[in-house]
Amino acid sequence: MDGGKADMETALATSSKAPFRPPAEQPIETVIQSLLRLPQLVKIHQPNNKIFAENLGLFRKALSAIWEERQIFNLRAHRGRFYMDSQKLALPPGPVSVTAQKLMEFLDKRGLFGFTFIRKEDMKDEDVVDFIRAVNQCSSQEKPAEWLRETLSESWARPLTDSDFKIAFVFKESADGSKVQGRPLVWNSGTRTLAVKARKSYSRAMAVLTSVETKLMEGGAVSLAKSRRVVQDMVESLFEDERLLLNLSTIRDYDDYTCTHSVNVAILSMCLGRRLGLSRVAVATLGLSGLFHDLGKVDIPISLIRKTDRFTPEEYEEVKNHSLFSFARILQINADHRFKTRLLQAPFEHHLGVDLGGYPNSEFNAPMSLFGRIVAIADHYDALTSSRSYRPVPMNPEQALDIMTSAAGKSLDPLLLKVFINMVGIYPIGTLLVTDTREVAIVAETPPDAVDARPLAFLMDRKDEGIIRGEMINLSDTDEHGQFLRNILRCFHPSDFGINASDILL
Repeated sequence: MDGGKADMETALATSSKAPFRPPAEQPIETVIQSLLRLPQLVKIHQPNNKIFAENLGLFRKALSAIWEERQIFNLRAHRGRFYMDSQKLALPPGPVSVTAQKLMEFLDKRGLFGFTFIRKEDMKDEDVVDFIRAVNQCSSQEKPAEWLRETLSESWARPLTDSDFKIAFVFKESADGSKVQGRPLVWNSGTRTLAVKARKSYSRAMAVLTSVETKLMEGGAVSLAKSRRVVQDMVESLFEDERLLLNLSTIRDYDDYTCTHSVNVAILSMCLGRRLGLSRVAVATLGLSGLFHDLGKVDIPISLIRKTDRFTPEEYEEVKNHSLFSFARILQINADHRFKTRLLQAPFEHHLGVDLGGYPNSEFNAPMSLFGRIVAIADHYDALTSSRSYRPVPMNPEQALDIMTSAAGKSLDPLLLKVFINMVGIYPIGTLLVTDTREVAIVAETPPDAVDARPLAFLMDRKDEGIIRGEMINLSDTDEHGQFLRNILRCFHPSDFGINASDILL
């Protein structure tokens, strides 16, 4: 079965499952009722009114109950039904169902399909009141949905509009030159596909990390709020489609290596954590640890960071301090003390090595933490496959994995490394392949049932002197004699040919 057919059949199978029916008085029912009731109550009551306060309390309690299970959830209406994330809600007949229908009408008048609710640790009553008032105010705007999206762009509650729900397809040409619909890129609806959302999350992560570093260097106060929000967005993308987030980790920016590297380490760490079965909350914490693992490099002279030749022994000792500096810098961030302590270990340990033979030197002989082992693998892989000031030509993924395999049991955990290699594949996403048919292709993914780990890849086509994505091929395909149609001759890093993998894959 090819990738497109498999994706489509999986999507259809998912949509045909029995709807999720919450038991009576489930939190999601309270959320639905509150979204209709609170906008009406806020028009006639002050927030300190007893009736309003009681309903506000019920809404917050329901959100908190759902957030115990997931950091982010979507409540959306589609064709007369409500969905919580991808699960259809079978609401009980009676008042709840009546309220749901009225809420759909309420949303429809504003051009809305629902909301995304992002867990907010320090949420106050006024945060909810501001959200409810914004929902009311949007109805008087010329473009209610667009106005509300802009107004709540940094909020814990964000609207879902028609641009969030469309299906995007890849098209390919058949033998007679006609266009044939291929595999769907996303099982979602709107011009804003999951891929676009994921890429925007990446850009926001870069911007947030740059802001954090700047404020720390200037001695300003730094909050975790925006960093947590952008990581939670990435977690949402990860749990929807791991491949999209892995695609993002192919982005490289030589002029801003430190930030690009840190975001990629966060992505690779989260993907590995997901493969290990960690919860959404744990994956989000792991992502923040990866994002901040090199924060201490703001305390290393920029001349050393950009040095093109070998370090002297004295310079190397200074650079090695960045793990300790990262530890100290995270302590300076304004955040709950208990949560902050969960972020410290991986940045401190990521160069320590499972044999404890790395740095920083410590009198403690405790084994590396799970987060430390995960971030160490992600850090090694991205560093080897990136251009550096002292190594302008990056290694291709195959070379990088060979080097990492030789480090198993010393600096890297051998069991986690096996999971990581299975995750990225022997031919990782973004690897450029040359086949014995003289075709060039870029790896899109490796299906779990792939023969000899042979991946799915996009053939590279040329148009108007530029390189574009062509037909998707499956390197496991065989002819009538059982011989592979294509064999891989060589692997390259896409930058060898001036190609940014993310421009092709996303």
